[in-house]
Amino acid sequence: MIELKKILVPTDFSKGAEVAYPVAQNIANTFGGKIDFIHVIPMFKYFNESIKRLGVPLDMNKDVYPRIIDESEAKIKKGMDQYLKEINKGDHVVKIDRRPSEAIVEYAADNGYDLIIMGARGKDESKLIRGGTTERVIRKSKVPVFSVDSRFDKENIKNVVLTTDTSELSLSAFPLAVSIADTFGADLTLFNVIELYGSISEEIPRNPEKGEAVSIYEGIIERINNYLTKRKFDSIHVQRTGVMFEDEVVITEGDQSRKVQLFTKIEKGISAHYEIEAYASENADLVIMATHGHSGFAHLILGSTAEKVAQYVKKPVITIRPDENDFSQK
Repeated sequence: MIELKKILVPTDFSKGAEVAYPVAQNIANTFGGKIDFIHVIPMFKYFNESIKRLGVPLDMNKDVYPRIIDESEAKIKKGMDQYLKEINKGDHVVKIDRRPSEAIVEYAADNGYDLIIMGARGKDESKLIRGGTTERVIRKSKVPVFSVDSRFDKENIKNVVLTTDTSELSLSAFPLAVSIADTFGADLTLFNVIELYGSISEEIPRNPEKGEAVSIYEGIIERINNYLTKRKFDSIHVQRTGVMFEDEVVITEGDQSRKVQLFTKIEKGISAHYEIEAYASENADLVIMATHGHSGFAHLILGSTAEKVAQYVKKPVITIRPDENDFSQK
């Protein structure tokens, strides 16, 4: 079972960023972790050079940045005091960097965070559903990223949707999806798209007597349990119920166990990202996807298709980037 005990919340102090604060506290309520805040001040390189050329007696490093840092630290402390419980309140950091997204990614990786929680949009409300900084953090971060906006309501997370192309890379997000569904008391739905012009799910053998959808469904469940065994996630396993496409994830802790309802949904379509967006818009309260590489996403459903989903789907999205070196690629 994945634990999320060290959480990083990036902020630019906008209303868009603030929506992440109570979400972080809700996660910490379950896992008992610490929440740290980070604010990155954009480096005004060209402005600083222009000031020097004009001969204006103003030094950014001595006259401007220290004041901005002080003001930023005061805003962070105010936000943490307002939204976080004392027991979950961690550290805060203010950095100066030319590229805020890269500074966030680097800080999260270097300091061993389990989850980044950030607003889908910051100060620039006119950008795409996922703003520029959030999108770049999703693309580059090796730490899972939970991007939320004002539509997020922790009381109404009833169905967590995990997209999968049946590959082991995509299924690597399964343990995190189980933890999140368990945290919010939600069902978990595996969503797979059979693209009309071919997809990686074709690797799963079809049984003519069972049909295409059932063959893929049974292949996915088998691959999940094989993955969990191989990766030594001994506390969780999928238990078949005898009802097609409806199973249970059993979570074991010592002598106690609990269950998360698991559903599998398989759709056919020309465009995977369209099918995912359409299904998520109507049925998902939260979407989880695996990402990787310079392009941001793995395989067909997790390629440019998923990048579009992460940008445009109007639901909270959690992305997780598996270590590709741990997986055999075909």
